[in-house]
Amino acid sequence: MAESNQYLCVVLGGVEYLLPGAASLAIEQRHALIPDDGGGPLVAWRQSRQGRWPVYGLDGMLRPARPETWQRAVFLDGAPTPVGLAAEEVRLLGRTDLNVTPFTPLGPPPTRAGHYFDGAWVDGQKVVFVFAARGLAAALRAGGAGGRT
Repeated sequence: MAESNQYLCVVLGGVEYLLPGAASLAIEQRHALIPDDGGGPLVAWRQSRQGRWPVYGLDGMLRPARPETWQRAVFLDGAPTPVGLAAEEVRLLGRTDLNVTPFTPLGPPPTRAGHYFDGAWVDGQKVVFVFAARGLAAALRAGGAGGRT
């Protein structure tokens, strides 16, 4: 698990996003998970003492997807169980490596838990959005396999 003063750079469909390090409960390699061949965005499961934790896939535009090349799953706290995000790549960045600016997106939140993003890092011409962990977890569940969790 990452620390609160770090960010995880998560790559989905070739697009980089950031996640506060303290938001992740665990990071697992793909080969350590149980594959789900049922189709849809549910790609794997993590077996834990508390039960099975689902892993969902999103594409670079954050649409439910079944990515082919994901390598790791980042698990977020979520009710009733943690939920995982399948990522092509995950790497750790220290807060000193970047300057994140918080913001509130316009309009109503897309999930009951809130917006997908709550910040951004601008590095020259590049903008990387920072996930709001609660909103992302709710989006993963909503776009998931119709309650198969």
